[in-house]
Amino acid sequence: MSPPDDSVDRALSPGDIAALIHLLGDEDRWVKEHARTRLREAGVRAAPYLEDARSGDAEPAVRDESESLLDDIRLDDLERDWVALQAVEEGVALREGAFLLERLIHPDRAGRQAAARQDLDEIVSGAEMAVPVRASAAARFEALRIYIHETCGFRGNSDDYYDPENSFLSTVVAHRTGIPITLALVYLEIGRRIGVPIVGVGMPMHFLVARRTGASYRFVDPFYSGREVSRGECLLLLERAGYEPADGYLTPAPVVGILERMARNLTVIYQHSALERELRLARRFVTMLTGEVV
Repeated sequence: MSPPDDSVDRALSPGDIAALIHLLGDEDRWVKEHARTRLREAGVRAAPYLEDARSGDAEPAVRDESESLLDDIRLDDLERDWVALQAVEEGVALREGAFLLERLIHPDRAGRQAAARQDLDEIVSGAEMAVPVRASAAARFEALRIYIHETCGFRGNSDDYYDPENSFLSTVVAHRTGIPITLALVYLEIGRRIGVPIVGVGMPMHFLVARRTGASYRFVDPFYSGREVSRGECLLLLERAGYEPADGYLTPAPVVGILERMARNLTVIYQHSALERELRLARRFVTMLTGEVV
C-alpha cells in the first residue's frame, strides 16, 4: 500500500481552522507560515472564522495575521474573476474590473454595487430615449454629452478631488461626481450600451474621452461638463506638464491601462493619507493586472 500523499488537500473542519488560526500567533516562523498556507488554501471556508478572529478578542498578532489572510483570500478570488473577464467584451471587462478594484478594498460594498448596477441600467434607459437613433454620429455624441452632464448631473469633484471615493464607480454613480477617469467610465459604459462609439484617452495628468472623426478624434473633458478640447490644447497641456507634445499620448487606452491607472491613482492618495492597508491592496491590484510588483 502506498503511503498517504500529504500534498492532497483535505477539507478542514471548523476545529482544524480554529487550531490553524491559533497558530498564526506562534513565534516559530515555519509554524506560522504553514498555518497561513493551509488557511489560504481553504479560502472562503476559512474566511468567516478569520473574520471572527480579526474582530474578536484574539491576541494582536493573530488579529493582524487574520486580517492579512482575509485580504489574500479576497485577492485570490478576485484574480479568478479577473481571469474570467478576459473572455468577455472589453466594455464589460472594464466595468466589472472597476467593481473588482472597489471590492478588493471595500469588501462590504456588495449592496452599494448592486444599487450602482441598477442605477446604471436606469441611466442607460434614459439615454436610449435622449439620444436619437436616426441622427449623425456627431449629433448622437452631443446628445449623449448633454444627457450625462445636464440631465443626469455628472460633474467633476473639484471640491474634494483627492477623496479616494472619487475612484470607485459605485460612489461616482450614486453621487454623480468623480475624477476624470471615473467620469470617463460613465461615458464609456453608456456609450457602449446605446451604440455610441467612445474611447478613453489616457493622456498624462488628465483623462479624456473621444469620438473618432475620420482619421482624427474629437476630445471631450468629462471632468468639466464635457467641454470639447482641441488637439492643440491637448499638446499644449502635455508640454506644460513636462511631457513631449506627441500624438502618441492621445491614443485610445486599453482596458488594463485604464484599470491600472485607477489603481495607481489610489496608491498615491493612500500613500499621502498613510492608509497602509488600502495602499497595499491597491498596489496588489496593479500587480494582478500587470505582473509588476509595486
